[in-house]
Amino acid sequence: MTGDQCTLALNISEHLFNLTTESLRLRSNETRCYQTLESLLAERVHLPCALESHDPKTIRDHLSAIPTTGDIRINLTITKSSADSLDAAKRLISEGLGSEISLGDTLSIMLFLYIVDQKAAKILQRIGLDSSACVSSSQPAGDDDPPDNVVPFR
Repeated sequence: MTGDQCTLALNISEHLFNLTTESLRLRSNETRCYQTLESLLAERVHLPCALESHDPKTIRDHLSAIPTTGDIRINLTITKSSADSLDAAKRLISEGLGSEISLGDTLSIMLFLYIVDQKAAKILQRIGLDSSACVSSSQPAGDDDPPDNVVPFR
């Protein structure tokens, strides 16, 4: 551990390991650059609390479906500020769920929500909406004429 970094050692389940690798695959494809779990965590840890945009039942269902603890050992070397943010997220989610969760659970929730966000963006893109502006990608903003392949409701 250096002055601004710390290492977290976690024993995770095979299901959580698969969630980590799928998250890294999606992130690498998104950025067109190989990513690490540490870089993805650093990118996501400062985002708003999971419970602000997702029902606590969804989070509980995820934790029930994806066991956290297992026999696969991973070591995460992250910055002190990321570790502090991860701990703060853990506390907020624990309070919102009304039960204590582990750092592994927090990591699992963050990765799950990343995948949900990616899938939602892909669906919006497929139906012609930009996930950031929610306007049709085939039509310039402010153009009131629908594209030729759309039949308006009357």
